[in-house]
Amino acid sequence: MKIIYNNNNYIVLLMIGLGILTQSCNKWLDVQPSTQTTEEKQFSSEQGYKDALIGIYQKMAQANSYGKELSYGYLDVLAQLYQSKSNANTDTYGQMARYNYTDATVKSTLSSLWTTQYSTIAQANYILKDIDADKELFTGVNYQLVKGEALATRALLHFDLLRLFAASPVASPTEESLSIPYMTAFTVNPGKVLSRAEVLALLEKDLKEAEALLAVYPTIDQIKDNAANTSLEVFTMFRQNRLNVWAVKALLARVYLYRGDKVNALKYAKEVIDSQKFEFVNGNTNTVNATSATSNAIFSTEHIFSIYKSNLKDLSDRYFKTEAGAPENEDLFTTLTNLNSWYEIAVAGHAIDIRGPQASNSRWNQFNATTVYNTKYYVGNNVTNVNQKLVPVIKLSEMYYIAAEASETLEQALSYLNKVRTARLIPALSASTINTPTLLEGELFKEYRKDFYAEGQLWYYYKRKNYSTLQNTVGGTMDNSKYVFPLPDNEIEFGLN
Repeated sequence: MKIIYNNNNYIVLLMIGLGILTQSCNKWLDVQPSTQTTEEKQFSSEQGYKDALIGIYQKMAQANSYGKELSYGYLDVLAQLYQSKSNANTDTYGQMARYNYTDATVKSTLSSLWTTQYSTIAQANYILKDIDADKELFTGVNYQLVKGEALATRALLHFDLLRLFAASPVASPTEESLSIPYMTAFTVNPGKVLSRAEVLALLEKDLKEAEALLAVYPTIDQIKDNAANTSLEVFTMFRQNRLNVWAVKALLARVYLYRGDKVNALKYAKEVIDSQKFEFVNGNTNTVNATSATSNAIFSTEHIFSIYKSNLKDLSDRYFKTEAGAPENEDLFTTLTNLNSWYEIAVAGHAIDIRGPQASNSRWNQFNATTVYNTKYYVGNNVTNVNQKLVPVIKLSEMYYIAAEASETLEQALSYLNKVRTARLIPALSASTINTPTLLEGELFKEYRKDFYAEGQLWYYYKRKNYSTLQNTVGGTMDNSKYVFPLPDNEIEFGLN
């Protein structure tokens, strides 16, 4: 075991070997822990670097990272999407819905999130530390893939920490506003807190370098095709579950939009869209039956990057089903009244929205007359259906939304927005009706809420736009005291402020 200090002197345990995972069952997704090993042995071969990289993705799949809290957990509670948590304040999520960051359990969960993200960053830096010196160990383009993905991981993790623990540019326009540390080295020395501008510059640098490295392998094999695909070397399979070159471009689109650079945001969003590597599910034929080998409730063909969560069934059963073995107060549900409003069921042509509660292949389970659970994470007994173990992090629809927001004209914006709407089987918007930027923003907001339920993206949208009031909220008027997560107590103790 190596004990290191992350950039703010908060102790992080990095298990070299125990936190690094090896391949088995001829699928990189089906990984098992290796035995503990030394740094010298771990990085004495290409396989050792590959194992370390896979270990990063496994850490990102943990429940206190993208495996739950940074998707359907904390962030959607904060966005007021679960009526169950708006109604009750007796548990951690109930307190989070009220932005009570002084609650002991809330403080603990935020501290765990912070520690997990920086621990994963440390593992990415551990890979990057000597990879250039070990370049001769690699065959083909694997050096570029491992280094590019490690850089992209470091950027993604820092960006989401920035979006959570720092004020948004709209709410705090001063570029020198302090944000978070940005760790670029595996070191015992604590790093300093940087300004938002400095963090964004380092993010851009990492992502641009990753983009150049990963450009050597632009292939996307599509998750759905891998069961029968035996022609690919295992390390290059399931590219949508890895930070591939298109995911890096999509991240750049996110970062530029966050920064207010609409020109580059549009440029990168269009590159992903125009690549035609990803496609919207067919709303007329897509199935969402949890027992089917072809069920695709998660819309996997649209995933630019998603996390493979091997024990997703345990979590989905616990939070999205009323089962005797799971505490009822942990259930995450909303009301049919909310859903009918959010998916505009009363508006002509909207009842068949494939995301909504009245769709023919609905992704909602109505428990009683008022209570509705989302079923996109339901896992059946068909072990060959990889789609049922995925949590989306970046989707194709977001690229269209970014392109719409960054467009120079309303007509161009509507052309992008309508691509998603028609794919979801609802009517296109008319330029004669949506004829002001304010009306366009209203439609974009509704799309974020419809498309990203239980995926965590609505909270980021609210915060980036600095909405002062959230719909269905029990948290009152919004400001930075609610939008900005407080630093963990341990970090303040060690001088991070």
